[in-house]
Amino acid sequence: MARLAKGETTVSELASPFDMSLPAVTKHLAVLERAGLVAGRKEGRVRRCRLVPRRLRDAERWARRYASFWETRMGSLAAHLERRSP
Repeated sequence: MARLAKGETTVSELASPFDMSLPAVTKHLAVLERAGLVAGRKEGRVRRCRLVPRRLRDAERWARRYASFWETRMGSLAAHLERRSP
């Protein structure tokens, strides 16, 4: 995602810094495409990808909405664990 934030690129370029096979990277990208976070297109034999900013904003809003909930839950768990510690 960080690489795609810099602009459109090929799947091969995305895969190059990782110790993963090209098919594994393609599977990850397919999940992001189904979620609407990444858009892909084919140019001949080359597959290019780009971020879909609107969907990222939607995901950020969703995460922000639940952040307070999880912070409260984790705070409660921490307090509980501290009470149980000898």
